Amino acid sequence: MKGGRMREGTLIEFLTYEGAPIAVPAFRIIAVLEGDIHDEANRPGLTRAYGMFEAAFDEAADTASYNFPGHKGKLRKITASLKKDGRAFFAREETSYGEGLRRYSRAFADFEEPALPFFGVEQRSYECFLELDLPADDARILSLAEDIAGELGRTRTIWAVMGMGFFLPPYKSSLAFMLGRSIGRYRTGIDISPSMVTDGLRREGSAHRWKEDEQPGIPDLGWKTFIGREFWPRIPDVAVALKAEPDITVEELDNALVITAGDRPIWGDVDQGEDISAYYTVAKHLSPIAYPVEAGKAFMFGGDTYDAGHVARVEAYLTRYMQAYKKEGRQALTPKPR
Repeated sequence: MKGGRMREGTLIEFLTYEGAPIAVPAFRIIAVLEGDIHDEANRPGLTRAYGMFEAAFDEAADTASYNFPGHKGKLRKITASLKKDGRAFFAREETSYGEGLRRYSRAFADFEEPALPFFGVEQRSYECFLELDLPADDARILSLAEDIAGELGRTRTIWAVMGMGFFLPPYKSSLAFMLGRSIGRYRTGIDISPSMVTDGLRREGSAHRWKEDEQPGIPDLGWKTFIGREFWPRIPDVAVALKAEPDITVEELDNALVITAGDRPIWGDVDQGEDISAYYTVAKHLSPIAYPVEAGKAFMFGGDTYDAGHVARVEAYLTRYMQAYKKEGRQALTPKPR
C-alpha cells in the first residue's frame, strides 16, 4: 500500500500494483437484489438511492459511464444532458443483462482517475447490483448509510453489506487478483465486488459447480449486514441470540434482517488496536449461512484455482473472523493495553 492524500488533506493509504495506486479506501455499500432494477419492488428504492447520491455528490461526481440504449459504457464527462439521461434510466420499463449506470468523482490528489464518490447499478440475469463507495472520512457516511438502509429494507434484498474497505473501480477489474491482501492489517475491510460473489449467493443462474453438500451463503459481513428472507430458515434464532450480545443491534424489516456491529464502521486496524469482537460475534452466529469456500476460490479475486496463493487468500478472507479467534484467542480481537 501507498500513502496518499485526499483533496481535503487527510492522510490515507491506497492499494497499489507495480507502484501505482489501483484501489482506494472507502466506506462501501454493496447490495444484491432479486429480480430487475425496474421491478416495482426494487425501482422506488433504487431511484431514491440515486436521488440521495445526486443530492450529496452531484457536483463532485463529474464522470459518468452508462450502459443502456443510447450509451455504450464509455467514461464521459458529465453534462446536463447526461444527468437527465441518468435520471430517466430509472423510469424505464425493463433492463437487459449487463445494462446499468455508474457515476464517479476524483476525491484524491494521488489518484487522478475517476473513483470516489461512486454510485453504480447493474443488471444480471436473476438479480441486480447496487454499489455506493464514499470517501472513508466523509462526514455524511453515517446519515447516508441509514437512509440507504431504509431503502434496501423495502427492496427484494438477497444480501447487502456496509463498512470500510478498498474500492477497485470497475474499469480496473482485471486487477481484482490484487484484492484481499490487506486483511492482515485491516481485518474488517470489505474488498469484494458484487459481480465476484453472486455465483455462491444462490443456486439459480449460478455458474458454480455445486457439490451435493454445498449451500449458498453470504459472501461478507460488515458494520451493517443485511440478510434476505431466503436465508432465515437456516438461522431461525439468530435475531434473538444477537440481540442478547453486547455492541450489536438487530432490526427486523419486512424483507431483510439488519445486523449492526458497533456504533460506527471501523477498519479493524491491527496497528490501531481496533476491537473487532462484535464482528466475530456476528460471524459466529451467521456461520450456518457462510459463503461456500469453493465458489469463492472459483470467482473471487480473479478466480485462479490453480494458484495456491490465490486459494489461500480466498480461504483467509472468507474465514478471517473465525480464524482470528481460533488461532489467537478472543483477546486478539480486542485492543491491547497501551
